[in-house]
Amino acid sequence: MDVSIIVPVYNPDKKTLKELIKRVKSQIYEGKVEFSMIDERKGFSAQMNIGIRKSKYEIIVILHQDCIPADDYWLESLIAPFKNKNVVATVSNVELPKKIWDNFNYIVKGLMIKERGIITSALDSKGGAYRKKTMMSIGLFDEDNFRTAGEDYDTYIKIKDLGKIEYPKSAKIIHNHPTDFFQRLRKNYQYANGYGALVRIHKTKMNKWYVGILKAIPLLGLVTYFISYPWKRAGFTIFPAYVVASFVDQFYYINGFWKGFFEGKQTV
Repeated sequence: MDVSIIVPVYNPDKKTLKELIKRVKSQIYEGKVEFSMIDERKGFSAQMNIGIRKSKYEIIVILHQDCIPADDYWLESLIAPFKNKNVVATVSNVELPKKIWDNFNYIVKGLMIKERGIITSALDSKGGAYRKKTMMSIGLFDEDNFRTAGEDYDTYIKIKDLGKIEYPKSAKIIHNHPTDFFQRLRKNYQYANGYGALVRIHKTKMNKWYVGILKAIPLLGLVTYFISYPWKRAGFTIFPAYVVASFVDQFYYINGFWKGFFEGKQTV
């Protein structure tokens, strides 16, 4: 199968982007591979859509500018499930490097604990693959309502009943995303803004939609933070930092969520 790989770029880290390009070119894959970087200075969803419209091939791979394939067989593993015609999308596992985790200060580790190690989302454009005809059938990523967050889950809701979404265990990308406390709060504010818009648009179609609303209630919503602490992954060591970070994070979450909910779109 021939593949179009799309990398939306915006003020990227040059070293990381260079490594990404090098690793993509080293992929061991039998089909043809079209590689394009989209730098249009527009919202993230809009950039992905531009790339999809321009793409030559039926299978589309979206790769974030700070995500590097873990090995030379990543693409082969990610695309293999499409041999089944019922598969409409595949999802990469995402790993935060230990060296980046170790450089976080204690409070930032509390804020980032849920991303420690390897995670797999329902649908993630960090290293996701899609059938072009499926994406075209839903009108591509919803760039009108989701600029920089929420577009993945919005797409998941729209395509999950159109076919199978596969999660190949051997497909993994390395997410090189160093951050600090305030940068991460800003990113969480965007995520919350997108989640609020998702709840407004999709309502009960979303899994545990009510948790998102509860989390946006001052103080009471902290219960959801504490219940969702990943004890198996983190143990007690990071819990005090998580508690401290949660109080600040909820302030950003409340503002972002309700802004997205009442406006019915993600705007920050």
